[in-house]
Amino acid sequence: MRRLTMFLALGMAIGAFGQTYVMMPDSTNNRLVLFDPETGIVVNNNLFGLAGGTPLHALQVGNEIWVSEQLGDRVSRWSLTGDFLGAIGPSGLDNIRGMALIDGVLYVTNAGTANGAPGAAIVKFDAGTGAPLGSFSTTGLAPSPFGILRDGDTILVSSASANDDIHRFDMNGASLGTFHNSTSLNFAEQMAFDANGNILVAGFSSNNVVVLDRNTGAVLSSFAASGARGVFQLGNGMILWTNGSGAHVYDPAVGRSTLVYSGGGRYLDLLVLRVEGDVNRDGCVDDADLLAVLFAFGQSGAGLAEDLNGDSVVDDADLLIVLFNFGNGCE
Repeated sequence: MRRLTMFLALGMAIGAFGQTYVMMPDSTNNRLVLFDPETGIVVNNNLFGLAGGTPLHALQVGNEIWVSEQLGDRVSRWSLTGDFLGAIGPSGLDNIRGMALIDGVLYVTNAGTANGAPGAAIVKFDAGTGAPLGSFSTTGLAPSPFGILRDGDTILVSSASANDDIHRFDMNGASLGTFHNSTSLNFAEQMAFDANGNILVAGFSSNNVVVLDRNTGAVLSSFAASGARGVFQLGNGMILWTNGSGAHVYDPAVGRSTLVYSGGGRYLDLLVLRVEGDVNRDGCVDDADLLAVLFAFGQSGAGLAEDLNGDSVVDDADLLIVLFNFGNGCE
């Protein structure tokens, strides 16, 4: 009953399933917030409640949302409707921050040594099973890692302290040298690509958001952003950024930021909610999905894409799901 209620509330708050949103943990009020990825306007100010432990980065992993808890020293796992599904850690993790999902592997930035954690390092886990896959040290390169961003076959790791603001590594953790280190950026937190493929970086202590050339790491531009933590470029060209006061939208045309959400702003990432009845996952419930269910009608077994209600058989119930949602998500 709780699951049904949550889905109904979600549907009323944000419309049809299958849409894409920007999500952010509010570490003051311990809840997950959704924003419109085009405008940055708040769509749902409380999708569901989070545990304590300073939730910092929410990341979609399949049909789950995984949240790094900086002081909780764990990655908590949640269903899309807010059911707690367990956690990775605290064993092997201490003072964790940003994360990245790369080719089925979860990369977690780690700073401390409690709980058997490796200190300044990137700790890796299998995103399917949660099993630990080892770690690599960032000591002396990114001594206090805060964010991680995949760039082709390499990863960028931002740091809260010297030596480098951002250091580049290969996927196995071998150093590929400094990406950026200057007085223009201090205490670098989240990184994200902008519309031109360059790198946005939230500078917590430099009180700005900078744009770095993707190839050289040189500063291309910046704007004032007090205590910046998270950053994401919106579809309309504006920049959604966060700090301890909440979330703000920066308009480059007028050079001004507007507060759109009050709370404990943290990292920003995408959440894609599947359209109910969308068998082929193209975001639209149409003839293709109807035909898929009809051709599979009567089949049984675990994991069938056409088994929309999860009872291990493709039957009338699945057909009704497609018919009931027909046209959802379509232009």
